[in-house]
Amino acid sequence: MKNIFFVICLLISCSNFAKITMPPKSLVQYDLKSLTELKEALKNNRASEEAKKVYKSLIKKAEKLLAIDNPTVINKKLVPPTNSKNDYLSISRYWWPDETKKDGLPWIRKDGNTNPDTQTDAVDRKQLSRMSNAVSTLGLAYFLSGDERFAKKGTSVVKTWFLNEKTHMNPHLKFSQSVPGNPKSRRSGILDGREIPSKVLDGLTMMSNSKYWKDTDQQDWEQWLRDYLVWLAYSETGRDGAEQKNNHGSWYYFQLAAIAYYNGDINLVKKTVEKTKKLLDIQLNAEGGQEHELKRTRSFFYSCFNLDAITRVAIIAEKAGVPFWDYKSEDNNKGIVKALDFIIPVVEGAEWKYKTKKKDDISCMASLLVRVNSRIKNPKYEKALQTILKSVASASKKSSRQKKIYRDHYLVNQGLF
Repeated sequence: MKNIFFVICLLISCSNFAKITMPPKSLVQYDLKSLTELKEALKNNRASEEAKKVYKSLIKKAEKLLAIDNPTVINKKLVPPTNSKNDYLSISRYWWPDETKKDGLPWIRKDGNTNPDTQTDAVDRKQLSRMSNAVSTLGLAYFLSGDERFAKKGTSVVKTWFLNEKTHMNPHLKFSQSVPGNPKSRRSGILDGREIPSKVLDGLTMMSNSKYWKDTDQQDWEQWLRDYLVWLAYSETGRDGAEQKNNHGSWYYFQLAAIAYYNGDINLVKKTVEKTKKLLDIQLNAEGGQEHELKRTRSFFYSCFNLDAITRVAIIAEKAGVPFWDYKSEDNNKGIVKALDFIIPVVEGAEWKYKTKKKDDISCMASLLVRVNSRIKNPKYEKALQTILKSVASASKKSSRQKKIYRDHYLVNQGLF
């Protein structure tokens, strides 16, 4: 039976956004005080040499973004069943044509094997990633530099994707991670939406005092978020999403918590955090292994990926005054620390005993270690983090993930990201 009580609470919350219980425009993930201190240190030439180096790299990247065309859902080649390109559309990455069928339909799942045809601009996933990364980068660059060019471009990216009448994305993910030959809406598609609260909310907030972001823009943006949250609550797809027990469920609750916090709804934040704690209890075995993720062909990556969502919820819980970092279940003391301790031996050189792929390197643990170590001091976490950072720094050719880890450590992580 679906969790009707939680859905009702969510629906009530959606109709009461006007009752703000905390200052609006709060940073959802970043720590404003720490980032302000970093800004002053850069301004007064007191920042570390590495921070200065990474800051210059950030500004260089932001300047390149000034010349890009704003991403939009209407540029995709394929059209959703509604015949409206304003509806977001993506195709699930691990699904392939069935070679035993003449038309290949319906597609079949090959877990861990990405179908390159699902990652093109024929659909919206890559455009969503470009948009969210641009807003995040431009927002941080504007906050640290005060250069209005970055805010002008960043806010225009947001308006193009979310607000402009012709180019906006409708506030739902009904056709996200679709599978050719399967006409049903898939609850796993809600995962794509994590890009919005994880990158856009704070990126836009850091640009919100610019002359290029008007009060009317803020109102329209908050309306879009309300509509999206209502879709998560009302739709069958959204309600099904709330029942997922693996990383999809964790990212679902992160989206709820992040949007609720951004809109000042502390009650919904608290309810969502409690749901996330119960979900974590279900996910972990007695040793701290994440049962659903350990079954995947990329079990190490997905173990990190799920904890990424969980620790993001913990950041929001902390801001809302709800303890989560040191939470332990009544049985087996299951919690964030136990889950992290299960995978950390890999950084120390231990063999991972479950299915994985060579490209799933240890760098995916960096942000987890930063978040936990900044709250729960443990020498082994600091040692593991330094091991990862040295590995990333020495890589002759860094992946996009490794580049972000390096940037975040010397800029964002100093804000306790």
